[in-house]
Amino acid sequence: MKPLVSVIIPAYNVEKYIGETLKSVFNQTFKDFEIVVVNDGSKDNTLHVAREILNDSGFPFKIVDQVNRGVSVARNVGMENSVGRYIKFLDGDDRLVPNAIETLVNAIQKCGCGLVYGGQDVAALSGKVIQRYEDMYKQEWIYANYEKAIKEFLLSKVYISVNSCLIDHELIDKFGLRFVPGAKYSEDNEFIMKVIYYSNNVSYVGQSICLATIRPDSTTKIATLSAFHNAGSMKRLKRFFEAKGEYEIVEILERYSIPSSYAWSLGSLAYNGYPYRKWIKIAKNRTIRQYIKKFDIPFENKTNFHKQLLMTKSIYMFSPTLAYVTMRTVSMIYTLKTKR
Repeated sequence: MKPLVSVIIPAYNVEKYIGETLKSVFNQTFKDFEIVVVNDGSKDNTLHVAREILNDSGFPFKIVDQVNRGVSVARNVGMENSVGRYIKFLDGDDRLVPNAIETLVNAIQKCGCGLVYGGQDVAALSGKVIQRYEDMYKQEWIYANYEKAIKEFLLSKVYISVNSCLIDHELIDKFGLRFVPGAKYSEDNEFIMKVIYYSNNVSYVGQSICLATIRPDSTTKIATLSAFHNAGSMKRLKRFFEAKGEYEIVEILERYSIPSSYAWSLGSLAYNGYPYRKWIKIAKNRTIRQYIKKFDIPFENKTNFHKQLLMTKSIYMFSPTLAYVTMRTVSMIYTLKTKR
């Protein structure tokens, strides 16, 4: 008999963390699931650790071992090797709250949506929560059609993490939805936006579902120009929605999402220690500066996240050097918080 849920875990160099990740799955109040771990060419003992733990778990599982091809391909391979009615993604260093899957399954079966989701909190290595979903986003609805959900996601009023949602497997297969191979930033947001579009309706479950672990050796903490993949994802979404005739969504992407993605990418480079001399040349690039200059938040009821973006933009427009120093300072403070 096929399991109802497939938990897909892409794993790369997470030998220190995957044990806690798997434990959080084993401890779910809902037990009708399979686990699919895709070892994406790890250079450490991730594969050995995962296999040893899963062999002793008593739960149905599959392990796919592949050469390093990136998280997008790893997730795609996981979907291709899963048989559950619903798909639950979980990164190899994150953790689910005990009733996560039960809550999501109850919600998706009740509403008949193609996607349901909860919040994603941020935690230090110790497990201490340092940022709660509800403190950053003002989630004002439980149920929404695709248009409302996409607009509010793109405007950063809500955040739908790929790790905090449950997705109808049939929907994914019907429309051939996949993560873009090679994309390293916002590949998950791009995928989720397309899922929501074809889902027609989505539902929020009213609680946080998972803990995203902040760790210094994460692939998203490496300062490389691949940070600008974020902007690439938003531009691909613009072309997608143009082809669908969703011009109000296209306008949001052009006015808010693409400019903010450039601001995020530039800030991410500084935050993660990209060399100043190289960074300042990028920061003074005319195209990037024009995009960030026109960045705006077209509504009054702003979240803490919006306020942070606007403050960062103001500092950058006043002095790119000051923006770099600010981001490096914030990075150091945040690093100290995550080590506690």
